[in-house]
This record gives sequence, structure tokens and C-alpha cells, in this order.
Amino acid sequence: MIIPSFAPVLDIPYYYPCNFPLIHEVLHRQGSITSLALLAASRLYSLPSCGDNGLVKPYFHKLDYVEPIWEIYGQRQLDSFEEGKTQMRQYIGEGGLFLATGTSYHLPYCEDYQNPEYIRKHVKQGSRLHLVDHWIAVYGLEDEQVHVYDPVPSKYKGKVTQRAFHDFWKGNQSIPELAQAKRKEELRTYGTMDIRATVKLDSDGYRDMLIQALTTQIEEFLTGRTITQGERNFHFGHAVSLRLLDALRGANEGDQANEMLILGLLFDMRWSRYFLRDLLQESVLWLGSPFDQYAREFSEIIVRWEKAYNMLQVSRIKQREQWKVQLTSVIKMLVTDEWQWYESLRQSIPQADCCPRQAVLMIGQKHREDLLRIVLDSCRELNAYHNTTIPLGEGGNAPLYGRSGQLDSLELVSLLAVVEQGIEDRWGTGMGATLAEMAAASMPESPYQTVGSLVDYLAQQWASAGEEDARC
Repeated sequence: MIIPSFAPVLDIPYYYPCNFPLIHEVLHRQGSITSLALLAASRLYSLPSCGDNGLVKPYFHKLDYVEPIWEIYGQRQLDSFEEGKTQMRQYIGEGGLFLATGTSYHLPYCEDYQNPEYIRKHVKQGSRLHLVDHWIAVYGLEDEQVHVYDPVPSKYKGKVTQRAFHDFWKGNQSIPELAQAKRKEELRTYGTMDIRATVKLDSDGYRDMLIQALTTQIEEFLTGRTITQGERNFHFGHAVSLRLLDALRGANEGDQANEMLILGLLFDMRWSRYFLRDLLQESVLWLGSPFDQYAREFSEIIVRWEKAYNMLQVSRIKQREQWKVQLTSVIKMLVTDEWQWYESLRQSIPQADCCPRQAVLMIGQKHREDLLRIVLDSCRELNAYHNTTIPLGEGGNAPLYGRSGQLDSLELVSLLAVVEQGIEDRWGTGMGATLAEMAAASMPESPYQTVGSLVDYLAQQWASAGEEDARC
């Protein structure tokens, strides 16, 4: 049993995550026009972003956008290999791809195949790597073999034995030596998920989405947001460039930690620019002028960033004096030119909206201000009657609960009860009825870390309640 006429792309640029080509193929089979460049841009892989420690990676879910093109749903862990094969046959019989997650350590065609370095690099002291599951797609199943599509990084489409596939599918958690490795996500045995298009794009829709993705990219880059969650800050767009300049200004001779921060920012910032270059080239194909001009100019900007990185490397190796002064001058000019390039692009493209935002931003400013006042008043009351020490002067950044919080679990419940009462006094029953019952630990980011995160959560509940009312 095999999907007929399955001829996916194998030559994928090395910087794309392993799941994007599979998502592209799934959406294509669902009748939607897609491209790797647009899929990446829809998750803001094309936008520079980093944490305070200089770790550069996409932080899409730290921002406030909904899934504009595709979403993952039905992530699950199957009970057995036999159950998995039954589901594979069902998907393939309907002409669909079956997505599976596991460990590249047990894929015979992969460089990681039973390579002890795969284990060592995840468990060695000081490693910045986090263990994640690898994605592949199954497009055929025979008695003894499984047909798999695995373009990144292996550029492979072909057969593996059922035994090899079984070992892959048991996942990283089946390798005892990896028990102590840092994990970025839940690791599954016999893991799978489904992908669906949030909107099926025809030619006109695809062109509109390209413009929308570019508009979002431009606005986010020029805005340069910094989002604070607890003790951590996340920087986006132009703010990442400013973070690099701040690191350069603070660099002292022999300060190895700061030098590594600068080195990491300069090296890793190029990935987002590669994704934006791809989006521009896709726009040239579909939209024509003036994107051809901007694509050429941005390619030159990328070359300049790469030369700046090489300059830093050579200066460090040769222990050149004044490297910081020289590099700072180069980076300042480059940051200015990149900003001006974005400003010019914003003036040249057709007017369009950004990608849709989550409901948290769809409530009125007055409602948000009222919610903030209620939460701060509740904190003030808790300080007065429960001897807590919430620093009200910090406003929305005031810590509440968690690692840096001021409250224990019982005090948190007391605060939520007061907040619920304040909401009911202001707007009536229903808005805060289940606030204290929600298990904060079950959410990716606890809504109780700071005053601001609690207000964001309440605002989201407000918007959701409004949507429910509109349906009735």
C-alpha cells in the first residue's frame, strides 16, 4: 500500500526545521497553495528574536498572533506499534500522509544512526541543546518495510525496515542514556499528530497572504517589541539589533561571557534573514516588481552581516586590539541601513493588514485598564490583610507567583478570589467564575506569574466570552 504519484521536494535548504516540508506536503494534498517560505514566515521565523541570554530562536508563541495558515492538532501517543500500523493504512488508503515523531538515532540512512555523538552532545555539561523529537512522513506500508519521506536533514525518500522504523518511533525517551538530557517538548512513544489548513489558499489568497506576511514582518521589525515574562525578556525585530549594540557597548577586554553573547547573536541572527530572503524571493515570483529590487538589496544586507561575523571571528583569533570599536562602527551602520531598508519597503508594498491577532488584543483599552485596576486593587487588599509584599509600584511587571513570585499557593487562591469578586462587582457574574479552579501548571506559560500576565489572561477570557455571546 503506497500513495500513488508521490513526488515531494527533497532539496530543502538546511536551515528549515524538519517539520516544515512535511507540513507543506500535507497542506498541498489538502488543496491549499503553500511554500516553505510562507509557512516559515507565518510563524515569524523570518523575524529576529532572542532572549536576554542571547539565544536566538523563533518565539512565535510569545507574540499575540493566531495561526494564520496552518495548525497542529490531535497530538497523541499511540498505545502500540500495531495500532500505529492500522492508522497508517487508514491515512494512506485515503491518500494522506501519516506523520510520526521519534529519534533520528535509529534511522539507518541518517548521520545520527547509532552514533554515540548524538547522545554525548545532548548530555555533555554546559550543552545548549534541547532534546526534541524528529518528524518524518509515512507514505507507504508493506509487510516488512515502511516508505518514509525525511528531507531535512537527510534528503531521504525511500524504504526502511519495519524494525528500524519501530526503533525510531519508540522515540528519544527509549534511550536510557538520554534520561538526563534537557527537553524542549514532551517526548512521545509512537507519537503522531494531524495538520490542517486554517485557510485553504487559491492563487489570489496566496498572493494576499504573501503581502500580509510581509506587512506583519515589517511592522514587527520596526516596532521592535520586548516582552517581559517573569524575570525573562524576549526581544523581537529591531530590538535584537539594539541588544547586540548594547552587548558591544558593554564588552570589556577579556570578558569571555559577553564576547560569546556577541558571537552568538551575530552568528544566529542570520537564520531569520535567510527566511526573509526566501519570502522576498517567493514574492518576486508571485508579485513581481518592486520586490525584485528589495530582494537584491536585502541579499546585500545579509552579505554584510556575514562579513561582520567573520570580522569578529578573525579579530578574536588574531587577538586584535580595538576590535570592539571597529566592529561597533560596522554594526551601527548596518543596523541603520537595515532599518532604512525596512522603512522603504513599508512605503513600497500595497497597503494590507498584519496577520490576525489573538483575542487578547481585541478588547477595548478601557476594559484592559479596568482589569489592571481590579488586579492591582486586589493585590493592595492582599498586602493589607494578608501581610503579603507584592511590589505594587512595578505595575504590570509586579511578580505574583512562580519562581520569582511573592505568593505561595494559598495566597494566590486568596488573591484570585478577590479578583473574581472585583470583576463580578464591575461587570456581573460569569467573568471570573472559574479563575481559581484553573490549573495554572497545565498551561505553557502560567497566567499567574505577574500582574500583567494575569491581566492578559483575564482579557483573553473576556474576548472569548464575548465570542460565545455573539454565537447565541
